[in-house]
Amino acid sequence: MMVKNQWRLVSALVIVLVIIVFAILNVEPVRVNFGVVAVKWPLILVIVITLILGVVTAVLMATVNASKERAAHTKALAEAQAKIDKLTAENKRLTLRLNNKGKQTRLDKEPQSSAPTK
Repeated sequence: MMVKNQWRLVSALVIVLVIIVFAILNVEPVRVNFGVVAVKWPLILVIVITLILGVVTAVLMATVNASKERAAHTKALAEAQAKIDKLTAENKRLTLRLNNKGKQTRLDKEPQSSAPTK
């Protein structure tokens, strides 16, 4: 588990380093058109803003997916518990029925004598 987390950290640092180098090499201003307004920003700013928007979008999507999975898990757990409760009740009913049937069978098998023995 620890090695997996270390590889994630190293991978993240490498990606951040590549982005930083790429951004530093591209500092000339670029025109960004927002539909009604056009501005000139340094390319590094455009790259960083785009990166941040991408990360925020990914986090939001992951949160939505995790929430849906959690809701589905909770629903499945409730359904399973309902089935368990139903089967437990049926098991108790059948066990009681079986015990009562055994008592009736024993009573039927006992000899019935009309005259007392001396």
